[in-house]
Amino acid sequence: MIDGIVTPKLRDIDYLAPSAPYPATPSGITVHQSTIYRYAVPTDEQPVLSIVDYIRDYNGNFIKPGHYTLALSTDREFLYLIESRELVAVIPVFKIAENEKELKKYYKSKKELTSDEKSELRKKKRKEKFQKIIDAKYAKTGATPPQEYVHMDAAIEYVKEGGYYLIMYEKGFIRAWGAIKVKID
Repeated sequence: MIDGIVTPKLRDIDYLAPSAPYPATPSGITVHQSTIYRYAVPTDEQPVLSIVDYIRDYNGNFIKPGHYTLALSTDREFLYLIESRELVAVIPVFKIAENEKELKKYYKSKKELTSDEKSELRKKKRKEKFQKIIDAKYAKTGATPPQEYVHMDAAIEYVKEGGYYLIMYEKGFIRAWGAIKVKID
């Protein structure tokens, strides 16, 4: 640069600045094209499934041993096996069950209630009201309120007679069973 004159070569660098040589997403996949968004589950809190052996299918693909998040799809037709927010496998659900005792409580709240049930319902509504106040206070500080514990469990077992892995998912009062058919050598 001589006396404030910019050479053409230096001017070209300024023109290239908005289109950087490296893209914002190196893989070319934007955030919403990721499997965690395409196969999204309602919450991040899902049971963890520990797989001990390699699981191989008929196409030669396999699932490595490790700890995976097991999530039930919103339509309750599939179980998602997720590792580090990446979808590893989609497992069809062949049986789903809901705890009848919990369902009866839910449906009773919709019907006519006795005086004892009404008082319990008032206590529950009061507790929910206080929980909203607590949540609002946490929101002002930016902290997250503690969540109530929900029972979660995930298990896997090999069924020798059928040559498949049976996967059991349980969260709250919902249970689902799925199966992975494996290739036997």
